[in-house]
Amino acid sequence: MDDTKRIAIAFAVIFVVIMLWQFLFRAPTPARTQKTLPEPETTEKIVSPPVTKKPPLKPSPKVEALEKVEPEIENTLENEDLRIVFSNQGGTIKSVYVKKHKAELVPKDTRLFSTVLLTDQGSLDLSDLMMNTKATDSSVEYEKFVSGLKVKKIFRLNHDYSLNFVMRLEGESRGYLINAGAGLATNEPNVGDDLNHFRFYHKGLNQFKGYPAKKLKNGLVLTDMVDWVGLRTKYFFISLVGLSTKFDTTTAYLLPDNRIAFSAGTRSSQNENSYLLFLGPLKYDQLKSYGIGLENAVELGWPKPFSLAILKILDFLYRVFRNYGVAIVIFSMLMKGLFWPLTHRSTKQMQQMQLLQPKLEELKKKYKNDSQALNRETMQLYKLYKINPLSGCLPLIIQLPIFWALYSVLRSTIDLRRASFVFWLKDLSMKDPFYILPILMGVSFLAQNLLTSADKRNKVLQIFMPIFLTVIFLNFPSGLQLYWFIYNILSIVESIIARKGGISWLKPQLQTKPVTKSPAQ
Repeated sequence: MDDTKRIAIAFAVIFVVIMLWQFLFRAPTPARTQKTLPEPETTEKIVSPPVTKKPPLKPSPKVEALEKVEPEIENTLENEDLRIVFSNQGGTIKSVYVKKHKAELVPKDTRLFSTVLLTDQGSLDLSDLMMNTKATDSSVEYEKFVSGLKVKKIFRLNHDYSLNFVMRLEGESRGYLINAGAGLATNEPNVGDDLNHFRFYHKGLNQFKGYPAKKLKNGLVLTDMVDWVGLRTKYFFISLVGLSTKFDTTTAYLLPDNRIAFSAGTRSSQNENSYLLFLGPLKYDQLKSYGIGLENAVELGWPKPFSLAILKILDFLYRVFRNYGVAIVIFSMLMKGLFWPLTHRSTKQMQQMQLLQPKLEELKKKYKNDSQALNRETMQLYKLYKINPLSGCLPLIIQLPIFWALYSVLRSTIDLRRASFVFWLKDLSMKDPFYILPILMGVSFLAQNLLTSADKRNKVLQIFMPIFLTVIFLNFPSGLQLYWFIYNILSIVESIIARKGGISWLKPQLQTKPVTKSPAQ
């Protein structure tokens, strides 16, 4: 079970437990329809093609044997962001090294973007063909005559994480496939977690769709017109974008090691087609700058507007403080300030509930055999003192969208990858290796519950919820644990302040206002 499912289950259980506790240990309240939060958007379920022993549309046996008659030649293009090694073996990409993030995107002993020609005789795989090479400081060109066709591949490195790629054919051809080879390499210490984030994407006809590995077990074949295709890991993304033409044949399939590979092809009659290759980190603003929807590969969860706002705020705070741990602490303080009116009112309500307990006990004894009368008198008592019995869980429920959005941002933002804070916290995108933060978070949550409890009989719930949340949070990103811990500390300070001045202010009011009897009495 991945983290998203665990957090959804956690808050569902929290909500149900709180509601049941309110129902069982508070006076009954009139029935009302409970609204539920909408589920996070999921990718549309696909209809898989029949199971085949080989991936769909993989190249058929070669029309002719292409022997290695020349030695392999490597060429390197480099800018501030990337170092890319090309090979004349098939005119392919052998290595993509992302400098800032120290990550290699091409799996060992594999190549990206080989070509398969489609001819009247069948498919012709060029991946083993040694091509003639011409290189400059910013471009590499490969050329070869094969089966009556002149094939030319041109790669030109831009000033960011992208390449311009031109495919040129002279002669009779029915099109070609561009093959992503063995997909993307894993780069995270937790390989399983990295594999869980593998996704294949495509965009066409103004529709964007994504597929996790489990939906590609039987392969995926698309014959619709597609603008671009892409593949992501947890933090990195490669994409093939059609600039002068669209793809009319697209396949994606699962590899034996649970990585994903894909190919995209065209049967265009044009002799020359141009493409854009993106090879880099999953940075929302960077991908959005291309204006073709690549930013949709950054999964910001639900609700997306909240996630984008949090992403902007954290980025701004990082530019100011130059440390993401400090940025998260400041963000926690900002969120506490934003929710202060709500939590302050909730604290007062819970204090009133605590002072009201003797009167509630009297009503329960008086109407122990008449639940309808007990319900009526209890609600009248709440109305008299302007108390909402559900106010205690209201702040938590309202904060859920913010919390969920923050969780999505912290687990998918590459800027937090290997971002350290203090002492043992060397990577805020990973779990706390010593579980110190989640334990501190649970203890602070318990202290907050004990300070704000309105009913001493709730001690079982007060102790259970912090333990439950601590267990759920053990493997969450330490950045999220830090946020919740700081928020709890601020809530404790708020409760202490409110408790000192609030209870003495409430007592005279509760002592002077009698319980009015209803006409039914």
